[in-house]
Parts: sequence; structure tokens; C-alpha cells
Amino acid sequence: MPGRNPVPSLINDRYEVGETIGRGGMATVHLGRDRRLGRRVAIKVLRPELARDDTFHERFKREAQSVAALNHHSIVSVYDTGEILAGTDEGVDRPFIVMEYVPGRTLRELIHENTVTPREAVDITLGILDALEYSHRAGIVHRDIKPANVIVTPERQIKVMDFGIARAVEDTSPALTQAQAVLGTAQYLSPEQARGESVDARSDLYSAACVLFELLTGRAPFVGGSSVDIAAQHVRDRPPAPSELDPRLGGRVDDFLAKALAKDRSARFQDAGQMRRALRELRPAVPGDLDATQPLDAVRARDEDTKTLPPVPVPAAAVSGPPTAEGTAVAAAPVAVDARDSGSAPARRRRRSPLRSALLGLLVLAVLAVLGVVALQWFQDQRSGPALVAVPYVAGMDASVAETVLRNAELVPQREEVFDDEVPEGDVVGTDPAADTQLEEGSTVVLGVSRGPSEVEVPDDLVGRSEEDVREALESAGLAPAEATRSVNSSWVPQGMLVATDPAGGTTVRSGSEVQLVLSSGQVTVPQVVGLSRQEAVAVLGADAARLSAEVVTTPRAGVRAGQVLGQSVDAGQSVPQGSTITLTVAVAPEPQPVPVPTSSPAPSPSPEETAEPEEDDVETEEPSEEPAEDAQAGDDEEDRPEAAEQADERDREAAEQADERDREAAERARDDE
Repeated sequence: MPGRNPVPSLINDRYEVGETIGRGGMATVHLGRDRRLGRRVAIKVLRPELARDDTFHERFKREAQSVAALNHHSIVSVYDTGEILAGTDEGVDRPFIVMEYVPGRTLRELIHENTVTPREAVDITLGILDALEYSHRAGIVHRDIKPANVIVTPERQIKVMDFGIARAVEDTSPALTQAQAVLGTAQYLSPEQARGESVDARSDLYSAACVLFELLTGRAPFVGGSSVDIAAQHVRDRPPAPSELDPRLGGRVDDFLAKALAKDRSARFQDAGQMRRALRELRPAVPGDLDATQPLDAVRARDEDTKTLPPVPVPAAAVSGPPTAEGTAVAAAPVAVDARDSGSAPARRRRRSPLRSALLGLLVLAVLAVLGVVALQWFQDQRSGPALVAVPYVAGMDASVAETVLRNAELVPQREEVFDDEVPEGDVVGTDPAADTQLEEGSTVVLGVSRGPSEVEVPDDLVGRSEEDVREALESAGLAPAEATRSVNSSWVPQGMLVATDPAGGTTVRSGSEVQLVLSSGQVTVPQVVGLSRQEAVAVLGADAARLSAEVVTTPRAGVRAGQVLGQSVDAGQSVPQGSTITLTVAVAPEPQPVPVPTSSPAPSPSPEETAEPEEDDVETEEPSEEPAEDAQAGDDEEDRPEAAEQADERDREAAEQADERDREAAERARDDE
């Protein structure tokens, strides 16, 4: 029934089908809802007029399989796939793919609406390259990178979709051009894809460069009246420099795109990571705004759908030839002109003798015979000789995927681990022989697999050597000695010599890492010895950490243990030259003070009156007094004190002499150790 939507409102009793949100050359995309998980999805359904072709069924299946293996923030995810059974007006089964719903707008819409600034164009391309780097490492080549297959979310996040004509790298053979046809979008085809040749990751990079060219200038590198004509231009013509279309873009942009759009893929960026790094370096040179991109009228009207095109039969030698009406180049054939041709043909025939004509005929037959023999011999040699195959381009792929690619090309991979500062560990750095080299089937190809950045060990025998010697040793080890040095105190390393490195000697670091030199200042940090005994202080100063000499002076101090260090001539934490002498102040017991001895005077004789006995009425009874006894005891203590003081002084002198003896012995042992 005309006008009826051939897609049912419910698919597989699970997916509700809503409004159409996108149309392409081979499918329509509907907004949907997953009843089971309660989330919004996008449902891509093959157009009915193409559903009868088994080739397109296979493409839909391949797209689901390709994207299912990719889980990346810049690639639209595929959730499910299936077929709408033949119950529609068209009477044909139609495959569908349930994808992640990404709110936003396609890059094609943004270009046509003049809303992309040059700086944003660079950021968008970086997002595309991020997705391509991931898919290429997984062994998937997209083969249809174009603005319509890139979604920009409101948060300016980039999402690449539509892997419908993607293939695994090992399957990117000329068989992709089925029935002498090329699948793709003319404005963004790589030259090798337009010619129907095998493609690899560098073909996607060419297409991404076409997208960047259009974002910066407002038009694709090549425009024309038909898709065939545009495809032919990719093969034979040089693209215009961006600065020719807008001088404000500058020469650095021209150089970048000239390399990215090179006809020979070996002259392009060799992987997405390399192109992304170069684009990051280019970003500061791109103007912030050129009033945004403004596409030409011819660009707006062009057909940007993915379609089947005839391969462009342009030989390499005819790349510079003029285009024909069909978009192919035709090499001009040289024409020889004989001066005798000015006469009439009948007259020339009359002048030619029969003998001469016979000889000429025999000569022609002889030449043809020789050529036939040579051609037959060459053909037999070719048939009997070994078959030649080209080494596939596998740089940047996972090593296991690359080995599969080489085996499928009838070559024998042989792994060889190499250090590389840029290629992640486990990915392929390159091959030996290089990509595109012709080899006999069964030949061995060395596969260089990255071990990550090379690592070296910081030498551990540099302490005590001069700065010049240390720098030479570090450079010989593949390290970079820092220009600036720092100094620290050391008890034994001479001034200006190396004390340590940072990182320390024996540490394994990345090749080319910077190493800082720590040199001796020729000074020593004085330790804290106040409060220690004389013997302990001398030992601390003479230890390896300080290697300082001690000079002792004593001072009497009451209330302090004899032999205790009361002070040091240089405060702790201060710096002194190596081998300096520190004066220690040590306490000794003070000299005893003499105790005065009291002298008693004779008592006066009593008078007769005092000796007379008192009368009975004058006698008073008094309690016995303890004072005489106490006075007597005090007198005894005063008599004993000088003797006790002398004994204490004697003990202090003996202790000081013993301490001096121990200090002398410790100093002698320290000198013996040195």
C-alpha cells in the first residue's frame, strides 16, 4: 500500500519503532525503545529495494560483527541484530541493527549549516582519528569515513558509526570490488579504493583528511558533476592547497593536508596515532575562527550516499593525463610524421616496387615471429616461476592480528621484539621487508613487535667521580643528565664530586630519562651532642656520618653529672668544612668549699653568791631541756662534715680521671679506624 511504513511498530516483541531520524543510500534509521531494558535505541533497517540482494544482507551482518568487536567511547555501539520477516507489502525479509542512540547531529548537517570553526574542525578530526586508531588496532578498516557517518553530541563528543562496508584487515583484498564495482562515497574515496585495489588503515586516514579539508575550507578536495568524475580526480589530480581557498589557513595547514592526501599511501601518515600527534601539533597554528565553514553551492547539491561505483581504470603512468568525459585519464600516443606523406597515396603506391613490398612483408613476419617466441617464453616463465605477493601493511595492529594478516597473504610471520617509545607494547612497529614489497609466497616476514619504551639501568658506580665523568657515563648509558645540579653535605666525598643520582644508581628507568646529579658541597652537618657523655659525644663526632674531631674543655658545674657535655662550639645542624674540630664543654665536679670549725671560750668562775645554795623559797622547778643535747649533736655533725667533703671530692676526681682515660682510649680507637 503506497505511503505505508514497511517497518512494523514492534520488532521481535521487544523494540518499539518510532520516527525516522536518518536516511542513507542503503538504510533508514528509526528512533526506538528497548522494552526489556527500558532504554532508547536507534534501529537501522535495510531499504526494501536492496533487501532482495544477498550482498547487502551480508553487509548488514558484517557491520554488526565488526562493531560488536569494538568497545570505544568514540564508536557507536551495536546492541542487537536480526531480520524483519516477510510480512510487509514488499514481501521480503529485511535485516535490522539495533544500535546505541546518540543524541546530536551529523557532521554533514553542521557543515551545511556553517557552524564549525577551524579550531573545532581540528578537534572533531582528532576524535575521528581516536576511533580509527582503536578500530585499526582491532584489525577493522572502516572504508567509508565521511561527515554523514560522524555524530557530534551536544557536549561536542565525537561518535563514528556505519561500519557497513568495513572489513577485517586480512580481508581488504581487491575482492571488495564485487562485480568490478567499488563501494564507498566518491568525495572521500582513497585513490587505491577508487581504483578497486586492496585497502588498509591508510585508506581510512585519507578519507579522514578529506573530511578535515572540507571542515576547514567548506568544500571537499574534489568536486565534479558525477561520482565517477570525482573518483577519477582522487586518482589523477592534485587537490588544491587549503590556503588557495582561504589564505588565512597558512602554510602549515597546506603541508599537513598535502601529506595526508598523498596519492602514494606510503607517503601519507602511516597510522592514526601518528596522524593524530601531528594534528595536535598543528592545532595552535589553526585560526580560532574564520567565520566558520561555508560550503559551496555545488557541494550542497552533491550526492553523499554510499554507493556502488565502477573502478577507475587509470594507470599510474597516466595520472597526469587530461580527463575524459567519463573521468578517466588517457595518455597521449606519440605520432610519427614522415615528410614523404605530403604526396598523394596513389602516387606513393605506384612508386613502391613489388620486390620492396615482398621484402618488407617478410621482415614484418620475422619480427612478429620473434616477438611471439619471446612472449611465449615469458608466459611460460611466469607460469613456472614462483607467485609473488605484496607484504601487507600491518603497522599499529595488535601482533596476533598482524600475524593472521601475513598468513592470509601466504607469508610466514616471524616475531621480533623491539623497543619503541611511541608504539604501545604488543602492537606492531613495522615489518622487514617493508609493506608493499613483492615477495615469493611462503617467504618469511619479520614482524617487529613493540616492547614499549626501552629501559636502561642508571649506573651505580658513579659516586665520588667528577661531574664531567658522570655526565659522560650517563650519556653513554642512554640517559640525559640534567643541566642543573644540586649540592648536599657529605662527610667524605670531596667538594664538587658526585654524592648520588636521582633516580638512584641501579634503578631501571625509561631510555632517555633525565637524571639529576647530586654533588658534594665539601661541608659536613654538625650533629647534636649536648647532653651526651664525653665519650659518647666524641664517638658521634668521629663516626662516618660526620668525621669531625673533638676538643674537650672542662668546667665545674654543680648539680650536673660529671663528664656530661654542656655545650658545643658549633650548633647542631650548622655546616662546617670536612674534618673540622668541634670544641666540647664538659662538666666536672666543683672543688669542695672549706667548713669553718667553731672555737669554745672558757666559762667564767661562779661567784660566792652564785655558789651559795638558794633558799628553799627561791628554788623553781623546770622541765629538762633538750637544747644541750641538740647542740651536742650539731657539734658532732660539724666535726664530721670536713671528712665527708674530702671523701666526695676524692670520688669526683677519680671519676674525672676515669672519664679522661676513656676519652683518650676512644680517640685512639677512632684514629686507628681512620
